Amino acid sequence: MPPISAIAFDAFGTLIQYGAQRTSPYRRLIRHRSAAPQELRSTLMTRNVSVDILAQELGLAPLIPVIRQELEEETAALQLFPEVALTLQQLRAAGKPVALCSNLAYEYGPAVRRLLPELDAHILSFEVGAAKPEPAIYQAVCEGLNTPAGQILFIGDSQRCDLHGPQAFGMQARWLNRGAGHTLLTVLAE
Repeated sequence: MPPISAIAFDAFGTLIQYGAQRTSPYRRLIRHRSAAPQELRSTLMTRNVSVDILAQELGLAPLIPVIRQELEEETAALQLFPEVALTLQQLRAAGKPVALCSNLAYEYGPAVRRLLPELDAHILSFEVGAAKPEPAIYQAVCEGLNTPAGQILFIGDSQRCDLHGPQAFGMQARWLNRGAGHTLLTVLAE
């Protein structure tokens, strides 16, 4: 295997955790549109538009105030996992560029950037127009880090999106299983 020159992390469940009470505001849109929920979920993650526009397009404009309130509450409660700051500090000290790659709806972008402002690249599905495990989003990681796929280590909590997807693209990858007691430090130590 080639040496690891850069690291890419997933966001939620990897670097960022939800607050005590998760509201999942976008689920309201999915629940009210029973046809093709998987397709709608993908659309929510790959369109660079506000929830207001999405709700209007789906004929659900009356839900906008409730969804907005839930979004405010949920994004205000987001926080980094305890070991994230130390991990990022150690990677910076080692000279490793770091990217974030996340399947993310538009409204979460500012909160994620606020929590992780000093990364070398933020690759967000709603900006790229592709979601993990689509190859286009991993290509955006390579471009954002200016690093070949084989020299990037991808770490995340989804086997499908953060392990198998990056590996199929040619990246090295590790699965972070927080339920089994893994932390970023233990995964990186591997």
